[in-house]
Amino acid sequence: MTGLRVLHVSSEVAPFTKTGGLGEVLGALPAAQRQIGLDARVFTPLYGFHDRAALRPLLEPFTVDLGPHRFGARLHQTPDGRVIFADVPSLLDRETPYGDAGDNPLRFAVFSKLAAQYARRCADVVHAHDWQAGLTGMYLHGDDDAPPVVQTIHNLAYQGACDLALGRSFEVPSSYLTFEGAEFHGRLSFLKAGLTSARLLTTVSPRYAREILDEPGGHGLAGLLRHRVADLHGILNGIDTSVWDPRLDPHLQANFDLDDLGPRERNTDELRRAFGLRPDTAVVGIVSRATWQKGLDLLIDGAEVLVTRNLSFVVLCDGDPDLLHALTALHHRFPDRFAVITRFDEALAHRIYGGVDFVLVPSRFEPCGLTQLFAMRYGAIPVVRETGGLADTVQDGDTGLTFFDPTPEHLVDALDRAVSLYGRKDELDAIRRRGMAKDSSWAKAALAYETLYRRLT
Repeated sequence: MTGLRVLHVSSEVAPFTKTGGLGEVLGALPAAQRQIGLDARVFTPLYGFHDRAALRPLLEPFTVDLGPHRFGARLHQTPDGRVIFADVPSLLDRETPYGDAGDNPLRFAVFSKLAAQYARRCADVVHAHDWQAGLTGMYLHGDDDAPPVVQTIHNLAYQGACDLALGRSFEVPSSYLTFEGAEFHGRLSFLKAGLTSARLLTTVSPRYAREILDEPGGHGLAGLLRHRVADLHGILNGIDTSVWDPRLDPHLQANFDLDDLGPRERNTDELRRAFGLRPDTAVVGIVSRATWQKGLDLLIDGAEVLVTRNLSFVVLCDGDPDLLHALTALHHRFPDRFAVITRFDEALAHRIYGGVDFVLVPSRFEPCGLTQLFAMRYGAIPVVRETGGLADTVQDGDTGLTFFDPTPEHLVDALDRAVSLYGRKDELDAIRRRGMAKDSSWAKAALAYETLYRRLT
């Protein structure tokens, strides 16, 4: 492969590792970049659940030193060479990406150092993603021969903060153990290290790039981001339209497209039957992590009113146990109104998007969000809070419905509008079609990132 060599550094890449949007993005963006001639690859940890037999060794075993720590390491790659895995036994090879042993700072410091070492030989540009890759730019900083670094913020709420004293054992230079470097309220912030060391900064939607310049959207880093505003760019995420395609999706009972929405009703009926939902109601889907950010408590608090409306819900989520308990309680109280599945199920997510009438995304903040993009692609009308990438991608009354205040009352009002729209089939289908016609592919983003890379090289 020819072209500018771009090395993405990420803790997740689909289909190998995916806990949310990060893995989805890293599974699709490099592929779109390769389509426009970039040599885009991903450097990622080899976790314990990965199939080593499907990989090829890239280098002989070696040791990696980080301060007082020494680990055996090896690099593997997929047969096509597009994903490189960092194998550090007893450190990275956990059965979940982020483990529960409390040593994630050490794990991702070692990972970032390995990425920096590999990038020196194999990259023209390094593209680091979120806090887990935040030290990569710092390990390359000051080396005149090192490739330039772009740091992307996928969610500023997660900064990888740890004890500042660990910085010495992670070989963090003294200049980074200060307020001007990676120190954040007396702790070491991996993400802040990335934000201060990278040449350019990006985030995943234009609206979110503006929201993080002030508090509380900046999560304590708004001042730094205003200082670097000339280097900050909001580039809207896309989705992999080859994977998310209602015409060919094998998970759907009935495939359909923009020109023939009729078969879609069979998917709706199948969801109602599978989960015992009340017939003839408008079906609202939620596919989400259960966290405060995602605003599912607004749905819980508004449930007593919503069960009096012509609505039923299919909720697929995992995460916070308290939120999951409250959602499950709704199912027990209103079994023909609330179907609640408290685990992630990829196939079921496709069925939900392909069958529900509306998809609810009541996030308090949302850097980009992919749920609303999947929804529109599959003819489900998004009902979203007007924030971040949700505001950039959903236009009220045109491709979806929006509300602004994150309160149960405003959520109920938005769903009342959805019920009213459900009774006007021609208008409902017109909004469906406009959403399905939107280009949510990675093509525009791939070109935008290439423009930034060329500026650096």
